[in-house]
Amino acid sequence: MIKIKKFVFFLTLLSPAFIASAQNNTHSPYSARGIGEIEQFNGAYNKALGNVSNGIRSTRFISFSNPASIAALKQVVFDFGFHAESGQSNTSNASRTYYNGNFSYITLGFPVWKKEILVKDTSKGKNGGTGKTNIIKTYKTIWSSALGLTPYSNIGTSYFKSQDTTYGSLINFYAKSGGLSRFFLMNGVNLNKNISLGLNVSYVFGQIRNNQVFFIQDSGVSRALYDESIYQLRGFKFDFGLQSQHHDTFTKRITITKRDTIREVGGKITVNVQTNTIIKYIPIKFVWGATINNQARLNYDLSRLAVNSSNYYSFGGRDTVINQKTTKNQTYLPNGFSAGFSIRYNNRWLFAMDYSSTMWANQKKPLFADVFTNSSQLSVGLGYKPDIDVETMDKKTGDRFKANIEYRMGFRLNNTGYNFKDNKGIISPLKESGISFGIGIPKLRRDPYTRQVLKSMINITGEYIHRGTTTNGMVSEDLLKLTIGVTLGDIWFTRRKFN
Repeated sequence: MIKIKKFVFFLTLLSPAFIASAQNNTHSPYSARGIGEIEQFNGAYNKALGNVSNGIRSTRFISFSNPASIAALKQVVFDFGFHAESGQSNTSNASRTYYNGNFSYITLGFPVWKKEILVKDTSKGKNGGTGKTNIIKTYKTIWSSALGLTPYSNIGTSYFKSQDTTYGSLINFYAKSGGLSRFFLMNGVNLNKNISLGLNVSYVFGQIRNNQVFFIQDSGVSRALYDESIYQLRGFKFDFGLQSQHHDTFTKRITITKRDTIREVGGKITVNVQTNTIIKYIPIKFVWGATINNQARLNYDLSRLAVNSSNYYSFGGRDTVINQKTTKNQTYLPNGFSAGFSIRYNNRWLFAMDYSSTMWANQKKPLFADVFTNSSQLSVGLGYKPDIDVETMDKKTGDRFKANIEYRMGFRLNNTGYNFKDNKGIISPLKESGISFGIGIPKLRRDPYTRQVLKSMINITGEYIHRGTTTNGMVSEDLLKLTIGVTLGDIWFTRRKFN
């Protein structure tokens, strides 16, 4: 319990810095729409697999998007990550390069309720013979929880345009910054050995700041209108998850042929052929899952200040056009769903696929006068790990483990649902595609008291993302993103035995 209190205290200290830095997570011009650029709710592991999540289930790490997946946890997991990004915005005749870097996520997952079970131990003795059949005590997880903090959306865009009019040069400057963060508490319960349910309760909060300046220059006399609006948002969001798993085996027959050649006898060569057939059972694991995201209400306070300024005033005076103090109102995040599956072959190969959609076209009380369509995303991931059993002991030392680097790759296609109008007046949603590659570097150790193998890992993921087009005066973007996540495994709440 002391360790959890320390984590919550650390999370509380981190929150102000995490929130204050949210506006530095993007410089994309497309983040101007709605509540900004929606962050993929996943860690470095899932990002390497194209952001698949519904069919991902592990005893040693947290898959954020489907809360039912954490019911598989068998040890305490502390997971955090950060990212660095290089982006380039392109038009038909110009380009701009920008860089970002920030903290990405921090979370803690742990089993809450384990059930004690007794199993037979039929392992071999030290001398290679079959040892006695013993009854040993082990545990299976019934209920697990996780809490953490991650961005929900990011905003960071600005532009200006100028035109000559009969009144002089008219310059319009526009900037939008801020974003939303998510503090979440998820719970997963195993109904039986094959089916689990999950609930994720998120507190979404943050600030969005709009700044506009209209500036007219006429014969050395300037006039300007400064208009600033600040939105403070907060509200709860609920996600419901389901996962089901099925174990099977694939029978593989291996034929071993041994040929013994006998010397020539009587002008003939006699060949003795011996054939043995070995049946090998290769495990296959199927996992499928689905998530439903409810329509979430966000309450917000709006403050707005608009001021006229002109050098006609000898004392630099200003006229306050609007001074709107805190005004309370509501907006909504739309509902959505996602579903997917994974197939794990021989504990080495992993293939996973996800489809998700959010009903932005049906959003109630949008925060700004933006037009949306429903978003959709298709994700595909492939993983490979050389070590079938991470607990394979090194025969030379007896105290080291075989733990090889894991390899992952993924691909995704995303229709964001955010609509933009080009120079010909054609309105179309922003689309993006991404490809990702990642590795996992494991570190294994044995708990000195329980003798249970604990697995920690450094996950490194690189992504290339392309969005938009330069056709008809539009803007395209190319992004290179590096995410580094650290997953630490441990055992808490264990009664230690002393000799």
